[in-house]
Amino acid sequence: MERRFKFIYGLTICAIVAYSIVQGYWLYSRYRLSLEEYKSELYSTIIACAEEDIAIRKTLPYSPRFYGNRLRKTSEIKGDDVVETWRYEIFALDTLNYISKGTNAHAYLLDYIASLHDSVPTELPKGLEYFVFTCDSMNNEDMGTSQLVEALNRFTVDHQHPFQKERLDSILRSRGIAAQSVTTTKADTMVWQPFMQMHGSILQSVMEVSYPYDIFEGQEVVVTTAISVSPVIRKMAYTLLITVLLSFFLIFCLVYQILTIRKQRQIETIRQEFLHTMIHELKRPISTLKMCVSFMGNKRMMQDEEGMQRILASSHNELDNLTSYFSKLRDITLSDATEIPLVKSRFSLRSLTEECIGKQNIPSGKEVKMDIVAVNDVEAWADRMHLANIVCNLLENAIKYSHEAVTIRINYQQLTDGLLQITVADNGIGIASADHRYVFDKFFRSETVKDMAIPGIGLGLSYVKLLVEAHGGTITFESTEGEGTTFIILIPQTDGED
Repeated sequence: MERRFKFIYGLTICAIVAYSIVQGYWLYSRYRLSLEEYKSELYSTIIACAEEDIAIRKTLPYSPRFYGNRLRKTSEIKGDDVVETWRYEIFALDTLNYISKGTNAHAYLLDYIASLHDSVPTELPKGLEYFVFTCDSMNNEDMGTSQLVEALNRFTVDHQHPFQKERLDSILRSRGIAAQSVTTTKADTMVWQPFMQMHGSILQSVMEVSYPYDIFEGQEVVVTTAISVSPVIRKMAYTLLITVLLSFFLIFCLVYQILTIRKQRQIETIRQEFLHTMIHELKRPISTLKMCVSFMGNKRMMQDEEGMQRILASSHNELDNLTSYFSKLRDITLSDATEIPLVKSRFSLRSLTEECIGKQNIPSGKEVKMDIVAVNDVEAWADRMHLANIVCNLLENAIKYSHEAVTIRINYQQLTDGLLQITVADNGIGIASADHRYVFDKFFRSETVKDMAIPGIGLGLSYVKLLVEAHGGTITFESTEGEGTTFIILIPQTDGED
């Protein structure tokens, strides 16, 4: 059975560890997925902010200009290869001079571009700006019609209203993005599409988003922002909450299962110990009673008056012990199921104490002195029968766990805070400091007591604590091994009602 318990403990612990590892890996994977989703959303938001900046600049007042363009392909022989180069030319005409002269500026610009044929302009007319951009043939697939139109639009916007970092940063902040930096760079070649780069670890990552605001000029804006963990955690908050709750619930069930099995094991151990102890304790009273029966069956021995009285007293004492054992066992068993009912009344503590002293059986060969040291009598409000059992048990223990001579002092007093204090002190064998924490446990008996062969089953103090707590009180003790023990009981008093 012991091996089976250990196997169950080990299996349960392995299940908890395995589940924790799998659940942790799943949460890590879910976090990475949420992080990628958040990165994608953040990237899309930054791109939208850059496009919003272009849209805002388009709405700003423009200076009167006409733009024209042409796309030419040139070939150049380099060694054994023929290198093709695309040339994209843009003409920007300031129309103010032509409008004032009554000239159709748009028609003039188209005619001028047509007159160039394939040649490069050497001298530009007044008010005309010329821009030329080249691109290798291997990038020709990027230069579709729609891409060229978009690139021309961005060039036109930036030519009229140059990019400003402050404006983009303001748009980003309006979208809830606090960028670490907004910088501009110039690429060596044309950059047609925005792109993203990540730096740092999975918990402390930094995103760099490059957006070409002027494709022909190679001008890019780079937005650098730190990716905080908190938005990702908020994104997976419900999943995380449900997972944590289910994990705690499952682990709680497994731990509770272990504790329940352990408790059952402890109960079984206590039951076995109790059976062994009870069998051992019953041998003595049964032997005494058998001896009494044998004595009564012998007519000659029955004529010995002194011997008969001694045998009867011994039998009476053992019967009292049997009654005490079974009474304690009954009350302890009852306490596991229900509360002990109390019938409270007012009575004299001195009278109760004297009654308990009179009930004690003094073993032959032991000198016992019991003194009531309280000066004045005190009227108690409690269950008289149970309080008598408390005092009797403490006196019985003081007599039992002592040497040949013992002095017991009983004191009681009414405290100012509405508590009744009862103390029972003796100069007996005392309690070892290592056993203090177990004194009120059921069936506990110290090794010192077992070595001294003092009879008992370890229910007395557990029974006393049960009755004191039923009154809403507390019981503590002070003890030094070899010098004695003092038990202190505090019971709340009321004005006639619970």
